[in-house]
Amino acid sequence: MNNELSKIKFFGQSIWLDSISRQMVRSGELQEKVDDGVTGVTSNPSIFQKALASENIYDQSIKDIFDSGEKNPKKIFQAISIKDISDACNVLLPTFNNSNGTDGFVSIEIDPKLANDTEASIEEGRYLSQSINKPNVMIKVPGTEAGFPVIENLIGSGINVNVTLLFSRNMYRKAAQAYIKGLRYISKTNPEKIKSVSSVASFFISRIDTAADSIITDELSANRGKVAIANAVLAYQDYKEIFSDEDFLYLENLGANKQKLLWASTSAKNPSYDELIYVKNLIGKDTVNTLPEATLATIKDNSNKYENKIESKLQGYKKVMNDVDGVLNIDDITTTLLDDGIRLFRESFDSLLEEIDSKTSNY
Repeated sequence: MNNELSKIKFFGQSIWLDSISRQMVRSGELQEKVDDGVTGVTSNPSIFQKALASENIYDQSIKDIFDSGEKNPKKIFQAISIKDISDACNVLLPTFNNSNGTDGFVSIEIDPKLANDTEASIEEGRYLSQSINKPNVMIKVPGTEAGFPVIENLIGSGINVNVTLLFSRNMYRKAAQAYIKGLRYISKTNPEKIKSVSSVASFFISRIDTAADSIITDELSANRGKVAIANAVLAYQDYKEIFSDEDFLYLENLGANKQKLLWASTSAKNPSYDELIYVKNLIGKDTVNTLPEATLATIKDNSNKYENKIESKLQGYKKVMNDVDGVLNIDDITTTLLDDGIRLFRESFDSLLEEIDSKTSNY
């Protein structure tokens, strides 16, 4: 294991990779990252769109699927992504087994165009889970009002869920309650399965600072680059409260797993910030940080001192939120970011379907 990743693991945090491609899996690069200490993988439409556009390795698979009679670009993409995610699950399976099913997951996202369609999302989530058929696959569901019943239904069916696009503490708490409702259902209908279902709640970080920094006045400039971390630290306090409550403790006694908080979008967008600002300041027990390849490389190649700042700096981050309260409307910011996130993923999904359509037009 890489020494820098082992330092972070010491505090109870898992490092996942926010990237996937067929070349990465086939070349052994993903296995090398796992050997270094990476314990999970997340994907999204933007990641797959980039891989499809930049790697010719997909061309033959697309042609084979097309020649077999499947002309629908979305169905072709699903076949490709199911293969990649399945292969990545195999790489992470030893990690999953060695952690007793609490780590080693690979995430695949439901079509973002279905973000406001509960029934269609449930159907697609079940289809993806059944098609991949790996115990360590997680289905990504957006943390929207339409998404919360999807989370409850999939968890209640024994399907692992990664709740994505969480920006606000309010929506995070709803996501956690949806998970608990799903566990409550499975505890009554299939209690022996409760031990084998897991979830993470993906709480997005850097985009909040991008929005907040432009609003914070010069008098409060010392708080720039701190709002996103403060928001996440307080969400972690929500996590501790929710999963120490008697409602969950009853389920935990039956074998249920806690829904870990996963820090997403943790590469620094502001070039004046430390590249690892959202790594060093968000280390805590029972959390996950999913990192793009460049940020992961920065960690591995540089020696740093790490500590559990989520706990040790709590009072300071509470002060940050109090200081900016009269200037920022954090609810407005997070609502806008959620809408933007869904829109951007939809655009990436459209782009990857157009990429497939362009390739098949030559066959």
